[in-house]
Amino acid sequence: MKTLIFAVATLLGTTAFAQSWELGSGFNLAQPVGSMTRTMNNAFGIDLNFSRSFKAPFSLGIELGFGSYGSEKSRQKYTFDDGTVTETDVLVSNDIFNARIAGRYFLRNGKLINPYLVGKLGITTFSTTLTIQDPEDEFSCHPLESDVLSRDHTYTASGGAGVRVDFSSIFRKMDAERFYFDLNAVATQGGNVRYMNSEVDPSQPAPDQDVMAKFINTQTQVIHEHHVGYVYSSLLNMVEYRFGVICRLGWQ
Repeated sequence: MKTLIFAVATLLGTTAFAQSWELGSGFNLAQPVGSMTRTMNNAFGIDLNFSRSFKAPFSLGIELGFGSYGSEKSRQKYTFDDGTVTETDVLVSNDIFNARIAGRYFLRNGKLINPYLVGKLGITTFSTTLTIQDPEDEFSCHPLESDVLSRDHTYTASGGAGVRVDFSSIFRKMDAERFYFDLNAVATQGGNVRYMNSEVDPSQPAPDQDVMAKFINTQTQVIHEHHVGYVYSSLLNMVEYRFGVICRLGWQ
C-alpha cells in the first residue's frame, strides 16, 4: 500500500500533462449491505481529498475519511490507584477510517454540470475504543483512561458515478471552474473484517465474541465486569454516498 501511494505521489508531482490541483472536503454516508446490514449501523462521517486534474478529462488523487457507526455512553464507578472512587461516563465509540487512491473520468469536461465515473482502491480500518472520561474535564480532552477494544482492517475497491456542478451555474457573479459541488455514490467491496457493535437483537447472527470491561459496582463497590459490545466478522460490503465541495487551486 505504501509503495502504491508513493507511486501515485510521484506521478502527481512529475507529470507533464498536469492542469491543476484540487482540494475538497465532504460529508459521507456509508450504508452496509448484504450480511453486514444485520450487524452494523449506517456510518456518518467526513473526508478530505487532494487530487490533480489532467488535460485529458481525468483526475487522480488521495482521499482520507473518518466515519462513526455508533457509540454508547454509560455511567459507572471508577477507582483511582489510591483507592478513591468517583462516578464518571464511560464511552464506547465505533469508528471507520479510510485511506484511498481515487481516479475520476469526466464525461463532459469543461461544462458547468459534469458527470463522471469514479474508481477507488485503498484500505479501511474498523476501530472501537473505550474512554473513561474525567468528570473534572469539561471537554474530555484528557480522559482518565482509554483503550482500544477492537481494531481490524481490509483492502477495498470501490466503483460508481457522480456529478460536479460549477458554483457559477448557481452564483452568476462567481468565476467559472473555481468551486464545485460534488456528489457521488460508490459500491465498496473488501475482504473479511472484524468489527464491534454495542447493539444486538434476535434477528442478528450470533456474535463471534462478547466484550467485557471491569468496573466497580455502584452500590456494593465490588469490581464487576460490564458488557460493552459484540464482535462480528463479515466481508466488507457497503454503498457510500458523498456530498462535498471542491476547490480548484490557483497554482498549476
